[in-house]
Amino acid sequence: LSSRRLSHTAPIARLSPVTSLASSSISILQLRLASMMRIAAVLALLGTAQALRVAPKKVLIIGGTRFSGAYLWKELVDRRHQVTLYNRGKTAPTPVPGESADQFQRRLATTSLIVGDRKVPQELMEKIGAYSFDVCYDMNGREASDTEPLVEALKKGSPRLQHFVYMSSAGVYKKSEQMPHKEGDEVDYSSRHKGKLETEEMLAKSGMPWTSIRPTYIYGAGNYNPLEQYFFER
Repeated sequence: LSSRRLSHTAPIARLSPVTSLASSSISILQLRLASMMRIAAVLALLGTAQALRVAPKKVLIIGGTRFSGAYLWKELVDRRHQVTLYNRGKTAPTPVPGESADQFQRRLATTSLIVGDRKVPQELMEKIGAYSFDVCYDMNGREASDTEPLVEALKKGSPRLQHFVYMSSAGVYKKSEQMPHKEGDEVDYSSRHKGKLETEEMLAKSGMPWTSIRPTYIYGAGNYNPLEQYFFER
């Protein structure tokens, strides 16, 4: 796979169950987050549309216990990949909507957990650098300084890493009245998301295959930000 950024062109990515909104422009252009995660999984693990035929991969998720990360974790396990979560262990995993208690327990039983703080480079090097992975999803890096130590740890333990997937944000684009945004649109280095841009630039120089996903507003079951309220109030 060539390195790429995946920019979703709809203003909203959503999870089921479907919630009706008053704005017709929102309802027409919405995306389900679960579908977005499937796209990312295909890009990172295959590069083709035959996702179910791929050999199981050893996948590392940085984060993985909240919202989009939890849905991604379930999706990868459902595809029979060997998933390892790396996080501080402060957020207890819970079933995603529609997942039975038995299904959740089976997912837990097939998943490895490494407890560590991504903000401590030495921990990353010692704990991530000690294992080999095929794919890494960085779900919560905000600054280049968050992700660069992870990249170095992966270079040590996973020199043949097949793909690195970075969760960026559509907030990196310069504000414009012309929608939807496209990958080549002008970006804004004064944005509060400039750290995401700097991370993408670092990844471009890292030498490893990578993809950056730039989602817009993500809402739905399991969301910890009051985005649904924002839609109505605006």
